[in-house]
Parts: sequence; C-alpha cells; structure tokens
Amino acid sequence: MTCSTDDSRTRSSIELSDQALDWIVKLHSGAAQSEDRIAWKKWRQTSPDHEAAAQEAELIWQGVGTAGVTWSKKARSRRVTRRTVLAGGSAIAFAAGLNQAGILGPHLLAEYQTATAERRSISLEDGTRVTMNARTALSGRISEGRRRADMYRGQAIFTVADTGAVPFTITDRRTRLHCSGGTVDVNLCEGMMSVVVLDGVATLSGAEGDLRLSRNQRVTVSDDGRFSRVAAVDAEAETAWRRGKLIFDRRRLGDLAVELERYRGGRILILGDQLAGMEVSGVFDLGAPDAVLETIQMSLPVRVSRLPMVAVIRDA
Repeated sequence: MTCSTDDSRTRSSIELSDQALDWIVKLHSGAAQSEDRIAWKKWRQTSPDHEAAAQEAELIWQGVGTAGVTWSKKARSRRVTRRTVLAGGSAIAFAAGLNQAGILGPHLLAEYQTATAERRSISLEDGTRVTMNARTALSGRISEGRRRADMYRGQAIFTVADTGAVPFTITDRRTRLHCSGGTVDVNLCEGMMSVVVLDGVATLSGAEGDLRLSRNQRVTVSDDGRFSRVAAVDAEAETAWRRGKLIFDRRRLGDLAVELERYRGGRILILGDQLAGMEVSGVFDLGAPDAVLETIQMSLPVRVSRLPMVAVIRDA
C-alpha cells in the first residue's frame, strides 16, 4: 500500500513534534549538559519544520502564547492549525497552573472549594446538602428569605431542602436553576452549564426563557444562555463521579479529557476537533487518571505525550 504525500508530511510533522517535546523534557530535567544544548540548537536548525516543532514545544512548556514569536512562511503554512491549538492551550495551561497554585481563579470569591482530586460534602444553613466534585468552587447565600448558591467552576450535586418557602436558586454568570426540592447535578465546563435532574423537578431560566426538567433529564446551556435539546439519561450513571468512576457511553473524547483534568491537574490538550469528537465508551477510574490516559492510547488511534502541567493527545 502506498501513502500520499500529505499523509507522509503529517506523520513527519507528528514525529518532529514528539522529538521536540522529548528535547524540551530533557533540557528542563536538570541533567542536561552544555553539549545537549548545542545539539538542540543544531536539531532545530535542520529545517523550518524542525524550528516550528521546537517553537511549539517551547510554547507548551512556557505557556507564553504566540506573542513575540516569528514563524517562517513555510512552517506557518504547513502547521498553522496545530500551532494555534498548542499556543492557545499552552496559555490556558499556564493559567491553570497559577490557579492550582492559589494565585488566580474564581475560587478566590468562593466560600467552599475543592482541590484537584478532592471530593467534599457540605450542608448549607437551610439544610440543603451539596456534594462537590474535584476543582469546584461555590458560595451559599441563605438570608432574608432567599436561598441561593453561586457556582464559579466545577461540578456539584445539590439535594435541596424542601422548606415549603421560596425555591432554591443555583446560578452561574448567565443562568439560573430553580428547585423547590429534589436533587440536581450542575456541571460548569468551558463556559457551559450542564444540568441533570436526579429527583424532583427543576426550572432553568436563560436567554430563551424558562425550561422545566424532570427526573433523568439533562440539558446543556451555552455561554450565551441558549438551551440544548433535552436528553433522557441515566442520572445514576451521569453522577458516577460520586463513587470515583466515570461511565461513558459513546461520549466525546474531549468530554473525557475535561473530567480527567479535575483529578489529574494541569491541562489535557487534544490536537484537533476531529480527535476531540471521537466517541469513547467505558468505565474509568478517577483515582488513576494517568492509567486512563494509557488506556486511551492503547484502545484508540492516538498518542499521548506528557509534560509537567500538560498532556497532549494527538493522532497516532
């Protein structure tokens, strides 16, 4: 079987990126010698594609975005898509690192928060119980006849106390979820809110008005307040994270990466929308996120490269 020129270039591009990442890890390992740095300089001067791969790897490591970087015309034309993904992701990875270090992040406004791989249960003043997933931040405001929780990031299950008074309201920046009782799962992810009703009923208020949800229904609200189609789901499977598991049935690889980030720390970058949209099914152990990445690499046509604060998933 013969391969097209484009396929050969793609494989070569991936191989160069892997080599550059290996170089970066070695140079920052603390064991690199002066001759290693000389060899690195020669490697990146081999061709414009070598130099482009070197700059990509440095962007991932440093998290500095594309500012101040000059790309050769030839390298830019061949690698613009992958470079854009890496550069944007590296800046996010850098910010995530500051957030985990306690320097930046919405948790600064929160009364309650969980760290990477931490789950926690709390009770609010009105008797509402909240189970927080990892890397979650929220505040509870119970005063003057108002019951409200403000979510800043992450995921939480609210078992709302039925006080017979005003509904309990859960908010993010643009959306309000109202419950008089029952149990709901609220998940904030990449600017969107996903709501699953485990018990009772709930009403969402957004840009499109109000939407009523009942048991075993899920809806996602976009960052501009618009509702997705209401989907029938198994609420217990959707909230398996309470038991330290993820149950995926033909879900996106991109969704799995987001969930693993909460337990692994740093960022998991997927190079390309086609890979991110790849369907994944299985039961995954949140206590071993790196083992999940190994499973992904063995069962899907992808490769996983690891650096401090970031893992990169690409075509095999």
